[in-house]
Amino acid sequence: MKCVLIILSVLCGSQVFAQDPNYSQFYNNPIYYNPAMTSINNGMTLRLNARNLWGPIPGRFNTFSCSAEAQTVYKMGLGLTAYSDVAGEALLRTTGGYLTYSYRPIDMKNLIVQAGVSGGLINKNIDWTRLTFSDQLDETQGSIYTSAFIPPSYKSVFYADFNAGIVVRFNGSAQRNRGAFKRFSSTIGGSVQHLSQPKDAFLGDDQQLPMKLVIHNSNNLLFNDIIVSPGLTYEQQNEFQTFTMGVNVVNKPFTFGLWVRNRTAAFRAKQYDSYIVTMGLNLPSRKNMQWRVMYSFDFTISRLKTSSYGSHELSLVFDFGDKVLFRGRASERNIRRRYECPKGFFGYQY
Repeated sequence: MKCVLIILSVLCGSQVFAQDPNYSQFYNNPIYYNPAMTSINNGMTLRLNARNLWGPIPGRFNTFSCSAEAQTVYKMGLGLTAYSDVAGEALLRTTGGYLTYSYRPIDMKNLIVQAGVSGGLINKNIDWTRLTFSDQLDETQGSIYTSAFIPPSYKSVFYADFNAGIVVRFNGSAQRNRGAFKRFSSTIGGSVQHLSQPKDAFLGDDQQLPMKLVIHNSNNLLFNDIIVSPGLTYEQQNEFQTFTMGVNVVNKPFTFGLWVRNRTAAFRAKQYDSYIVTMGLNLPSRKNMQWRVMYSFDFTISRLKTSSYGSHELSLVFDFGDKVLFRGRASERNIRRRYECPKGFFGYQY
């Protein structure tokens, strides 16, 4: 379906609307959605994410991303992220890389406000020779003729892309330490992507990549030794909207979750897109290092359910709580962050 839309848009030159790839485990790929999330946790974090969409449909619909982010001196964070998206039988491939930067103007023991920006270079390319047109087909012998189609002069485009965002995180605890609930951490943020609205020839003549709005929230609630992590994300790009909400439950070292994706923020049965089941494993490697692997399966419940059979997603995250870039060039005072991750959340905070 994506390939059909791409071909029609190129051939007809009409206005079309683009939509960025998204992830079910948005909480495990934070700087892809919001550069302000860069190094919001202390130390260094490495992330690998892979998503396979519409497996039974001929062709490949895969998205891969990797990122590295690190705390630096003077309340700053730096990160690198790269991704690759393939739509169809190698017909359209999008690859990109970004440098991300964050700064923390407010840094208190239980509250931080952090802003971030990112800039990068994107490449899109298509292999016109892989397309098959109706005038190539014979009703009995298949594809035997030469098409009269003359492909456009371009098969690869480059453009610069920029994003910006802001995020707030705060801690709290039970007023009376008598029940099962102990403490919590909450993160609320938003970002605007494709700020320069770069021109993209694959969308049509003189068409620009539309800006994208992302609003997200994630929470961690500690009940004795169990962490309950509800969250949501809202994405809006031109006429497309995606709203995902749900909860993960961490009973160390295991994680289980149930999420639902909807086409709008108004939850109506006819607009449900999929249910998402998540499971994972969280393990400490040494004192200040944790790693987790998580798998998600999307049960498609929209009209695509008879042909798409859902999608698979896998993420691998490494947290190094004691790694700081440029440590040797600054004093401990310039490295220290006042905000303290609540006890019991390290390696599990989304």
